[in-house]
Amino acid sequence: MTFALALIVSSIVAIIIISLYGIAVRPNLVKKIICLGIFSDIINVAVILLGYRAVERPLPPVLTDYSQKGVEELVKGAVDPLPQALTITAIVIGLAITVLMAYGAIHIQRKYGTVDVRKLARWEE
Repeated sequence: MTFALALIVSSIVAIIIISLYGIAVRPNLVKKIICLGIFSDIINVAVILLGYRAVERPLPPVLTDYSQKGVEELVKGAVDPLPQALTITAIVIGLAITVLMAYGAIHIQRKYGTVDVRKLARWEE
């Protein structure tokens, strides 16, 4: 494992731990939503990193030369397209979920006057 790859992996792990801390410990709903967004984004980065191939010149997963040699080059040097497809799907779904959570936080703020989970837990109708 090269130094650059070790640095990238350790950064991903550190950001995952920090975002999980923010989700679990922070009482503010807006901060929880932000930490959940960061967690989702760093997981997407990790999935893209898993699909990367450590070849000298990685190729996009597009077949341009329809000969036997072109197919062999594509198989040897192309990155995996599945993590890219899964990541773009996760980005779209994550955006929709984040908007829904923000909408909920706005309505909680309007109804109860706070987004602090500790105060909301003690709230009686």
